[in-house]
Amino acid sequence: MVIIKISEKTVQCSIAAQELHEIGLTPEALLHGEEKSIPFMTQLNQEVGQQLSYDPENEVMMMSRNLMADGSVRIYAVKMDNDDIQSSADRLRSIAQGILDYLTQDKIDAVKAEKGKDKSDALNKLVEGMNNMVGRMYLEESKEGQELISALEKIQEVNVISKPALEYQRYMGEFDNLDKVIRFSKIASAMPIVDSALYKADDRYYLMMGLQTDSEAVVYELRKAGIEYASALSVNSPEELHLAETAERIIAKDAISHLAELEAES
Repeated sequence: MVIIKISEKTVQCSIAAQELHEIGLTPEALLHGEEKSIPFMTQLNQEVGQQLSYDPENEVMMMSRNLMADGSVRIYAVKMDNDDIQSSADRLRSIAQGILDYLTQDKIDAVKAEKGKDKSDALNKLVEGMNNMVGRMYLEESKEGQELISALEKIQEVNVISKPALEYQRYMGEFDNLDKVIRFSKIASAMPIVDSALYKADDRYYLMMGLQTDSEAVVYELRKAGIEYASALSVNSPEELHLAETAERIIAKDAISHLAELEAES
């Protein structure tokens, strides 16, 4: 998977057909948002959110998914704040007015007056002209469009990240108290945890961790520990990004290794 940060608010992700096959997905599953694509999209949302410093409380993330001729999937993610939402609405109103000005009754009557194949050709020409006008207006008036054009023209200058499409899965454990977090961490510290952080919200503890899923045994052991000590253990939870933004951060990095060194209460 190749991630290109086009601007401070726009990211492009390209996933090759072979990468999708290796993680058990098809382009159609990704495009249609099928259930089996949720873990991948959750991880992608987290990666994109980090790249764009996304604030879920005050911003929205818009994504478009596009199937390319070679079977790969290209995803554009755009972060929008209130100013962006307002400017987009203003732009849409401008485009709507442009359509009204273009699609006059005289032009419609001219199409209706044609016969046979000429009628079909005239209608297609009218629709094509309208689509071209809308596309041109969007790119000319859109700040995002100008940024996209500029960045693509200077592709060597933008931030490009290449990484496996699904190198690990994200797990989030919810715990009643710190003692249970410590006991869980002592078991998890022997597992291939590549990153972890501890948060607290409403007197509950949330342990976020990225697990290398090299074998089914590792996943089984983590879930077994979760059943014993956690009140809930979820994979690729959409709540993780929200909690990371809003909850109190207790340990920001390598939480499991630090917690494993502490002594649990008897």
